[in-house]
Amino acid sequence: MTKLTSKFRRIPLLIPFAFILLTIGCASTTPDGDVNDPIESINRNIYEFNEGFDRIILKPVATGYQRLPEPVQKGTHNFFNNLDDVVVIVNDILQLNVEQFTSDTLRFSVNTVFGILGLIDMGTPMGLPKHHESFADTLGHWGVGSGPYIVLPILGPSSVRDAPSLAVDFLVHPLNQVSPTSAVVALSSVRAVDKRSELLKTTEIRDDLALDPYVFTRESYYQWRQNRVYNGDPPKVIIEDFEEDDF
Repeated sequence: MTKLTSKFRRIPLLIPFAFILLTIGCASTTPDGDVNDPIESINRNIYEFNEGFDRIILKPVATGYQRLPEPVQKGTHNFFNNLDDVVVIVNDILQLNVEQFTSDTLRFSVNTVFGILGLIDMGTPMGLPKHHESFADTLGHWGVGSGPYIVLPILGPSSVRDAPSLAVDFLVHPLNQVSPTSAVVALSSVRAVDKRSELLKTTEIRDDLALDPYVFTRESYYQWRQNRVYNGDPPKVIIEDFEEDDF
């Protein structure tokens, strides 16, 4: 009975797969890097809600988290990075990236076995750097455009292509195998706080310098995703040569 309940608990997570199939056509019409925000008014409302949630709950918790001893923060960060490597490895396979797959698999194995379940990063000093891949990156790798920009409650900036991809990554992530559900929520919450603590200085700079934080966040997200899709080497904008008489 327990196994059956566990299977039914994951059924709702399969729904986004159908959504992906329905939205691929729409997403493919908008190349990465091209801002497309047709529901900006709705997105701004959700953005304001997220900012309120962050200001009242997430940011204070992340600020308190940074007061913990450095070894605790580092170990926690390394632990979740190691779990994330499972998602990276799966997407390495989907992208047919043999070289990175080999490196990431060795990194995960070394950190899990010799790094005490990833608490210690043994891979980086051995020349096995941390990579970041997601199912959204895989879709982008195979030419699927980002589609319209959307802001998700709590989760923040995303797109028609990227939003349902989050469910795919979660199905692959080791946290999805944890039971009971309360443990999943607890671990996911710690992971979210760890990630938010990394962005504290970034958001402070944004709030100090950006005339419109919403636009700044949207543009930054598109650039960040494009950089991820092209593995740090996005296509350059080609400017045609003009004759002097054209000016």
